[in-house]
Amino acid sequence: NLLGDDIAYLKGIADGVNFSGVQLSRVTNQSIATSTTELITWTAENYDYGSWWSTGTTATVPAGAIPSGFTTIGILCFGRLQYAANSTGNRRIRVLKTGVSFGSRTVGGLSTDPTDATITEMGIMSAGDTLTVEAYQTSGGALNVVEANITWLRYAPAV
Repeated sequence: NLLGDDIAYLKGIADGVNFSGVQLSRVTNQSIATSTTELITWTAENYDYGSWWSTGTTATVPAGAIPSGFTTIGILCFGRLQYAANSTGNRRIRVLKTGVSFGSRTVGGLSTDPTDATITEMGIMSAGDTLTVEAYQTSGGALNVVEANITWLRYAPAV
């Protein structure tokens, strides 16, 4: 029975080798009110292998990303929000899985250059889990996110 389990596990790993993931971007300004969380609305997909996104703020883990015999997968997330130059307060990027934070990064604002808030996270996802990116800033007034991008990639089936 141990050999059979090992073979089933290796088959699941091999089935999970197919690439699946999405990279989304926003290249137009999105105004973020001070001290208010806002979901980033994506305007373009750079690639989408597996139909993770169609429009709006949310990507969804497709059932096809889960290899046969598994119920979850590991996800890598790489993201960046670029805020307009302003030295007051902080800037934050937060990634959410079905509305619950699974990673956040806060940086101080820069006065002469745009401020980048970047994030790299790993998470365990199931089919149907939703993935969103939240912006937050405390400059004292509305501040634009002038560029945004996010990549979610399946990296392995999870046991």
